Amino acid sequence: MKNSSKHFERENFPDWTLEDFDAIQEDHVFSEKYEKAKRAAIRAHKQRRTPTFLVRAAAAAAAVILLPAGVYAAVSHAEFFQNAFGNSGRESVASHVETVDDGKGGSLDVTYPTREYVSIDEAMAENLLGEYATAEPLVIPVNDHTLTIESAVRDENAIVMEFTIACDTGVTVFDYDELANQAKGPSLSEESTFYFNIDGVAENIYVDLERTTETELHGYYYGLFVFNGPLSDGEAPMLKIRYADMPLLSLPEDASPEVAEYPIAAEKAVGLTSFTSEAGGYLELSPLSLKVDMAKGLGLAPDEVLDSLKTIAIEYNDGTVYQVWDDDGNVDNTAYLCMGLGAEDSEYALVFNRLVDPAAISCVWVNGIAYNAG
Repeated sequence: MKNSSKHFERENFPDWTLEDFDAIQEDHVFSEKYEKAKRAAIRAHKQRRTPTFLVRAAAAAAAVILLPAGVYAAVSHAEFFQNAFGNSGRESVASHVETVDDGKGGSLDVTYPTREYVSIDEAMAENLLGEYATAEPLVIPVNDHTLTIESAVRDENAIVMEFTIACDTGVTVFDYDELANQAKGPSLSEESTFYFNIDGVAENIYVDLERTTETELHGYYYGLFVFNGPLSDGEAPMLKIRYADMPLLSLPEDASPEVAEYPIAAEKAVGLTSFTSEAGGYLELSPLSLKVDMAKGLGLAPDEVLDSLKTIAIEYNDGTVYQVWDDDGNVDNTAYLCMGLGAEDSEYALVFNRLVDPAAISCVWVNGIAYNAG
């Protein structure tokens, strides 16, 4: 994506402020150096507005309630799939330029990408994901709020959840608006006494502005298992909540929030399909996500791999094309994307912003190179 902010350069990270992060609209790179600098930045700027990807976890809970299946029957898989993967509660937007606060008393122009949302085929969605989606909500009281994981589904590389946060006196967890939805998602509010995430996951959150009210926030969580590697089939994702009796961003330097963990009943992972190119390229995808190794089959030198993704497109058997990513064209049809992953920092992983049927794919194009199933 093109914008006027400085691209992520690892050697420059320690000098950045959290306001710099708020202004950046690029992909995220994760390394040990990054993690050390991230922790230092959080400690140095704890009382400032913090983007969600810097607060990897923060929240807490007093109890967990699993509603009986009969109570939950009214919330169908179809509703979850349409809300999380379709165009319910969101509209497509063309690329546009916005002038934003740079956090230093000035401003900078940021180009927001084109994002296109489409309605889903509910029968196809149920066929692809129905047996993998959780059947009951997970309800957790957290201080004066109630967090409910309404539904969840995952593969080994990604997880998607629909959630609500309710509070009779007003939800205070996030700061959010439409531009946040078009960028990196909401920021942790200065009043928030808790935060949640899935252990080992880097995530983006989309707030449904149509359904959200002052006392109930509706959101969708798109995460990639990047910190601990893929989550194998049969393992339960762990919801990690950190909480305190005061706003998290105001905690003293020597204080730590309480931590609670709860398993998400999404042990069964949607299967992955492998695609290869004639030159030895490799990627894997599911209806939810895609991961590609940019060091294989694309003719890139080791120092060229980072920031090397230019285009990803999925061509279907009927000739239609899902343009997932176009860097020069400012098209970002992902729900979340990370680069610099894997043992060699050469992998890109992304969550789609719609459902993909692997069996209907003719080929996947990465930087103009064709990848075929098998």
